[in-house]
Amino acid sequence: MSRFTILLRLGRDTKAAMLVEFALLAPLLFTMMIGVFHVGQRMQNFNAVKSLASDAGRYVMVEYQKGNEVTNADIKSVVRGKALGAPYLLNTDQLVVNAETAAISRIAGAKEIDLTIEYTLEDWLPFVDLPFSKMVYSRPIFVVVAPAPPTPPAP
Repeated sequence: MSRFTILLRLGRDTKAAMLVEFALLAPLLFTMMIGVFHVGQRMQNFNAVKSLASDAGRYVMVEYQKGNEVTNADIKSVVRGKALGAPYLLNTDQLVVNAETAAISRIAGAKEIDLTIEYTLEDWLPFVDLPFSKMVYSRPIFVVVAPAPPTPPAP
């Protein structure tokens, strides 16, 4: 048998064609699937951090309306506590919360609290260096400090 006839016979053989095609395409399919999961997780984490900052703002505003003054440490602990549970499900080991009262408020008569939340994203693929592994979200919280009630005139 010549080489040419052996090549022709191998060219006509289709017994393992599906297995070879799967072996060629499987890494691409698995990589795309992992990529979709990674993007989904990052979107969930971004939305969770953004919603967590909004919830912190609502918490501070409601507490000030009730007459309770909230310290920056209180804000940090509330944010870290809310981050654990649903719907956020964030890992607090990867969460950094800073709340600082601005020296000069941008709105006259209001107290400005700058809230910054940093979250380091989980890395499923440690052998691949992915950009944007840390997200930072900042927002100001403005609360109107109620003036002291006037003292009644002396009789």
